[in-house]
Formats: sequence, structure tokens, C-alpha cells
Amino acid sequence: MIHQRIATPAGGASRARLREATQDAHRSVEECFAPFMAAPAPHLDRFMAAQLTALVALRAHGGPGVVSEDAALLDALIDDLSADLAGRVLPGLPQGRPLLPEAVSYLTLGSRLGTEVIKRRLTEARLAVPRAFAARPPSLAWQAFRTRIDGLEGDEVALSALIEDARRGFELFRAAAGLHGFGTAEMAT
Repeated sequence: MIHQRIATPAGGASRARLREATQDAHRSVEECFAPFMAAPAPHLDRFMAAQLTALVALRAHGGPGVVSEDAALLDALIDDLSADLAGRVLPGLPQGRPLLPEAVSYLTLGSRLGTEVIKRRLTEARLAVPRAFAARPPSLAWQAFRTRIDGLEGDEVALSALIEDARRGFELFRAAAGLHGFGTAEMAT
């Protein structure tokens, strides 16, 4: 699946804790979308619709404090998915308490990095790669995020709040998956 264990270099204890503390939430989202990864063709439009619903909700939960480069990546993903879906009107998720900017960055960058796996899967299935999955990986933005999270070393309150909000952000993706028919009993058959 998309979630992969990545070695954390020395000094990355905060990143390792963030990843480990959110891995169950991440896997839960991946399980919702497992039918898409197993057979992309029949599920591609619904998958893109679910991603768009989740990313729009993520943006709404982020507010103005999100790092500008990460906000731009999120907006680009939303724009690309909207174009791929030809402006289809999709249901939205209810607005909740705002997420910490770094939680929005974590989910945005993770989503963008995940598109690399999706792009490979679509290519293996001999499907055209939609615009949303064709962009280059956000290497510099990911490195900057890692540096910011490393700066939380020793700040238990900030790291715990980030972990909580990252889990809440993954719930947006789970809710969007359900809204678009993923993760339901019907999908298991």
C-alpha cells in the first residue's frame, strides 16, 4: 500500500513519533481505498472525487496559518482534481474545529507524495494518468516540513497537538471515502 516505513535519521524523533502515532489512522484510510488500488479502472472517478472532497475539507480546516508553499500545493491538487473531474459538483464535509497548520501540511504533502504510488499503479494498469497525479513530488517542501517538525523536539505539548490534529485530518479522508462509497460493505464484494 501507500503507507511505507521510512527510516528516520538521527535527530528525527519528532517525525518518527508523528508517523508512528498516526500510522493506524493512515492505514485505515488506505484500507478504505484498497479496492481502487487493487483495480483502479472501475474506481478511478470515485477515488478522485473522494480525494477532492477530502482535500477541500482539509483546506477549509486549515485557515490562513498554513505554510504558503504547502497551501499552494494543496490548492494545486484541488485545482487539478477539479479539472480532472470536469467541474463536477461534489458533496462536502461538515466544517469542524480548525486543524493546526502543520497537520494540514503533513496531510497535504503526504497526499502529494502518495500520488507517486498512484501514478505507478495507474501506469501498471495501463490507464491514462490524470493531471492530479502527474505533478512532480514536493521534495523541497517535504524537506522543509521535516525541518519544522524536527524543531518540535522536546515540545511535548506541540507534538501531541500535531498528532491529534493529523489524526483528525485522516478522519476527513475516511469520511470522504465513505461519502463516495469506499469502505462500505458493498465495496468488499
